[in-house]
Amino acid sequence: MKPTWKFLSLLSLSFGLLWAQPGEPLRYKTMGFDMEILSYGGSLGAFYSYHISEALSLDLEMDWSLVESNDTFSYVDIYGQYHSIRDRNLSFVKLMPGVTWLPFIDTMHPSFQVGSFISAGPIWSLNTEDDAAFVERWKHVENDFAPLLRGGVHIRILTGQGGSYTFRVGYDYASFDRKIDTRQTYKGLFLQAGMEFLNR
Repeated sequence: MKPTWKFLSLLSLSFGLLWAQPGEPLRYKTMGFDMEILSYGGSLGAFYSYHISEALSLDLEMDWSLVESNDTFSYVDIYGQYHSIRDRNLSFVKLMPGVTWLPFIDTMHPSFQVGSFISAGPIWSLNTEDDAAFVERWKHVENDFAPLLRGGVHIRILTGQGGSYTFRVGYDYASFDRKIDTRQTYKGLFLQAGMEFLNR
């Protein structure tokens, strides 16, 4: 039994020394911000990632999306004033836990990484008054919740000093129990661009 305990102690000490080595640890955290072009609008958001390894991370993303409607019409009158007809004041708040996987990290250039991501979480709709001033429209807000699923291709371009540019091309899908403004299901392709920083 004594040799077994010595071996386990040596193994634990080795892992401890490896963990204490200078430089980036085996597990680290990053955070950043992003913006998206959606098939139904646009988003601004922030994210936090816990990297289990260089190739795998657990992510948490939060976005605020402004929804555009296909039947909205805008024009400028002869006095130069801007007008909008059938304006839809609808926004989404999204909370999306997910996973990012970079399977080619050992075969590609270290500064350019390509992989995939998948995430799922709740989407909260904030449907305010249409054709009202900004402050007035928030006096009455209709709220609805639905599950959101998304996935696609993830690209990371390292910039040095723990920073990177991130790009995602994917597809998202959310279906509510009832029609919100003009439709019940919000889905389509999206393009995301962001900046990621090492969280020390």
